[in-house]
Amino acid sequence: VFGEKAFEKHGKDFISMHFSDQHPGTHRKMLLFKFALPDANNMADMTRLVALVPYYIDLIGRYKLSPQARSKTEAARQKAAQEAYKELQNARQEALQRKKADRKKMIEEADAKLSAEAIRKKEAKERARQMKKAVPKMKMTRGH
Repeated sequence: VFGEKAFEKHGKDFISMHFSDQHPGTHRKMLLFKFALPDANNMADMTRLVALVPYYIDLIGRYKLSPQARSKTEAARQKAAQEAYKELQNARQEALQRKKADRKKMIEEADAKLSAEAIRKKEAKERARQMKKAVPKMKMTRGH
């Protein structure tokens, strides 16, 4: 249907075609054709490419995957989903670390600008907080 000669003649306007039964939109099954539209004077060149669309719709509609091919594609999809999840987790982790580092840097810069008296007060507050943490917690119980 779309042999070498036809591709040589019309291939310059053909970008890609993508078939899927796992499209994330409202329609799960999808055939996506991408063409580069020529100028208005050369639109007749597109008739051969546009004629391919219904042919492929019918062809893909009749095609059935074998059980082995289906399991292979499911495994590949699962692997791709895991990779995407890992990338997302890594990106989140990096963003969190970057945010922590920025916050720490801002605190250090603010500390550098403080006067000696303010630094002493801050250290005293920090010591008091650490001492409060170190004291064991006591529970109050009432006997009936």
